[in-house]
Amino acid sequence: MTLLLLVPSHLESARMALPDRPGVEVMNCGVGLLAAGLSTTRRLLAGGVDRCVLVGLAGTRDRHRVPLGTLVAGTAVRDQAFGAGHGRTFLGLHEMNLPDGDALPSLLPLDDPGIAGAFPCVLGSVASASDSLSQGVTWRRRHPDALVEEMEGYAVALACRHASVPVSVVRAISNVAGDRDLSNWQLTPAFDALNRALVALMPSTSR
Repeated sequence: MTLLLLVPSHLESARMALPDRPGVEVMNCGVGLLAAGLSTTRRLLAGGVDRCVLVGLAGTRDRHRVPLGTLVAGTAVRDQAFGAGHGRTFLGLHEMNLPDGDALPSLLPLDDPGIAGAFPCVLGSVASASDSLSQGVTWRRRHPDALVEEMEGYAVALACRHASVPVSVVRAISNVAGDRDLSNWQLTPAFDALNRALVALMPSTSR
């Protein structure tokens, strides 16, 4: 079984204890929906991948339910990028009266990565990260199920769906969505959580 570990940025991969072992391939997929979707699609078309796991940082939209340092396992990923408007006024493609078959699904299910203690929740994939705390709150009001904000999961999940490859998304919470002051970010606890997750993921590669 070949596991493809996808990491968005080189800044993230530099602080992660990524495995170097048979049956595991690590790839930087790029930051944002476009880069992640294209690179994942290109790799899956080459064949030989049995399972994908996207790992990286994310922001919380509810720091009480999903505090900084929490490890999150996505149950599904919601498109919050393609459509009209932003946050509470956002209309997805499926809400814009397009002809049948033109709109992508708004919510894509994800596989359980099987990591004990990871918090399960829906992820919100955005094209542009919230630039204020109020924007993060507004998104939460529009889609109260999407407790976590990230920028790659929907595109990766869509690529895997078309390739019939199971996909999981594992994120560690480094910041509150919309907080652009890096001095408030909790990077060390987040990377510690990601590295523990990588250890938990490895046994599945030998089955």
